[in-house]
Amino acid sequence: MTPHRTIRVALFVLGAAVFGYLVSRIGLGQLASDAGNTGFMFVPIVLLYGLMYACSAGAWQLTMGSDSNRPPYWRTYAVTIAAGALNFLTPVINAGGEPFRAAAIAPWLGKRRAAGSVILHRMLNSLAYVLVWFTAVVLAFPLLPRETPAVVLIVLAIAGIGLLAIIGLFLSAHRSGVLERLLDLLQRLPFIRRLTTLLEPKRTMLVELDQQITEFYHRSPGKFVQAILLEYASRGLFMLEILLIVASLGFHLGYLRAFTIGGLEAIAGNVLFLIPFELGAREGAYYVLFQLFGLDPQLGLYTSLVGRVRDFAWIAAGLLLILVIGPTPAPANEAGTAT
Repeated sequence: MTPHRTIRVALFVLGAAVFGYLVSRIGLGQLASDAGNTGFMFVPIVLLYGLMYACSAGAWQLTMGSDSNRPPYWRTYAVTIAAGALNFLTPVINAGGEPFRAAAIAPWLGKRRAAGSVILHRMLNSLAYVLVWFTAVVLAFPLLPRETPAVVLIVLAIAGIGLLAIIGLFLSAHRSGVLERLLDLLQRLPFIRRLTTLLEPKRTMLVELDQQITEFYHRSPGKFVQAILLEYASRGLFMLEILLIVASLGFHLGYLRAFTIGGLEAIAGNVLFLIPFELGAREGAYYVLFQLFGLDPQLGLYTSLVGRVRDFAWIAAGLLLILVIGPTPAPANEAGTAT
């Protein structure tokens, strides 16, 4: 077994142990009772994720340009869902769906424009995520109870400063490009320098992709902002899930607290990204966060479990869509772009 695989297995076992401990602490009987109380609320909880995908698909289409040489929205939406399923099934890197997305729209945009569109949308998606996380950190200060330990507030302040720096880096990448600069940086690192020789022949392609990214920022600032807002709105819709889960059990949370808890959990999940499927990490984060906000931590664990049920529902839908979508050739008048 390779060292990398050994680490992944160890992290998975550790996460499973945390997960098992939290479930045993609450009790299977109590969790089953909560599931019964949630009942039909599972339906809007699952459907809510469809609206999130709809916003993300709209943002992705904005990166493809305004001409007729782009796939129809319904196909972009279906590909977004299918890619989301593939991303979930490739834990740690969450990137299995990106090559699929590029291949799925290449008949309309051509291989390079399709790849550039996927990279650009991924960058916009990541920037929106960081903006959501920063919002959650800012909201945490007035919403946390007064007796919150000072160390928690210090950690939040450090996280906020770090997120501001990351936002600045993302904006710089959109203004000036990032792919060629990243290749130059990797060539200076002693242990990675040899690997970059494989990428050097692709420098021209990376420059073209950089140009596509920066042109979107400079030539279409309105669309750039619109895409960011759509991605931000998708996460805002997602936070309603926490509100619905807690309300189904007869508790009042409030949207701002739900948004803050969801945003802080996402930060924890990305810090602990090496744990496959975030097993134990997500449950532990929700458990601690609900407790920090003066709520029953049992609600946090149950929120995470419902989220996993929703994950599996959309993974199943995404895998079915992969079969339905299939390779679709571009219309005759667009065939010239598919090179």
